[in-house]
Amino acid sequence: MATQETTTSNALERNGKRLTVPVIVAGIWERILYRIATMGFDLIIMIGMALLLSASVLAMGGHVRLFQATVLMPIGIMATAIVVTIVRHRADWLLRTTRLLRDWVPFLFIVFIYENLRDVAGQAMSFDIAGVMQAWDAAIFGMQPTIWAQRIHMPWLTDLMSASYALWFFQPLFIMFLLSLWGKRDEFRHMSLCLSLVFLMGFLGYVLLPCSPPRYFIEHLYTDPVRLHGFFLFERLQGTWDNLSAISGGAFPSLHVGSSAVALIYAWRYRRMNGTMRIVWYAFIPLVTSIWFSTVYLRHHWVIDIIAGLCVALAGYWGAGVLVRVWGRLRDRFGLSS
Repeated sequence: MATQETTTSNALERNGKRLTVPVIVAGIWERILYRIATMGFDLIIMIGMALLLSASVLAMGGHVRLFQATVLMPIGIMATAIVVTIVRHRADWLLRTTRLLRDWVPFLFIVFIYENLRDVAGQAMSFDIAGVMQAWDAAIFGMQPTIWAQRIHMPWLTDLMSASYALWFFQPLFIMFLLSLWGKRDEFRHMSLCLSLVFLMGFLGYVLLPCSPPRYFIEHLYTDPVRLHGFFLFERLQGTWDNLSAISGGAFPSLHVGSSAVALIYAWRYRRMNGTMRIVWYAFIPLVTSIWFSTVYLRHHWVIDIIAGLCVALAGYWGAGVLVRVWGRLRDRFGLSS
């Protein structure tokens, strides 16, 4: 009996602490924090979105599309960064490339998952808030901005706006490319997390507040011209956008505005990093703001969508800052390298 009691007592104590419920809970919490520190919030968001995609597909039907044209651009930029890194740092190219892959791959999967989530977003709700957006635009401006834009329609301007609109994803990726080449891992993670949060909030907006773009909802109100046209670029790009558009109700919030706003925010944040980033900051001011104007001119978004896109970008920036600080403190706590 004494031997049994001693064994039980030893089993209930570890490192001088009796295994009470609070001690057990504290131990579990410590393990969770350690996992967060080792995995990072980018991997956690990726796993969470993957589970969300799986649940959405099972609940609403559909399938996962393996080919995603949107993912090709970040893959190409990551591959370019790898090649440049290998050429410039032959002595330690393997270590640098491994770190680069660790930072980029979760983001690539998040983009891939987001594009598949958009396929099921339009199936969740049966209503359309485009009428509300139309009323708000009219109340704020006294007219419909996309209809007013007919006054300045010119084929060359339509082509220019189309080219600007097409750059929405390239701009943040370009900054991320530079940060990768310069080995700015913490800065890269900050921006990567921001974009990931923006995509997640955009998906939630598409699900909970489906909204058709003006070019569909008030198509009958456009008169001069009834349909936009350019010299050579607009028709090609518009056809591509229509083919890639997974849902017709994905206007609110505008992630063209949200993602390009993220690029502008980080161009400003890192403008003093070096001469290159200073040039990027000044160059991005007209490039990004032209995207915002193009969303109205090309009849893709209501002005309220633009405001929502800016709010999403700011919320993503704030959230990324919180996550990066927590991640850094956890790495320090457990003595982990970056």
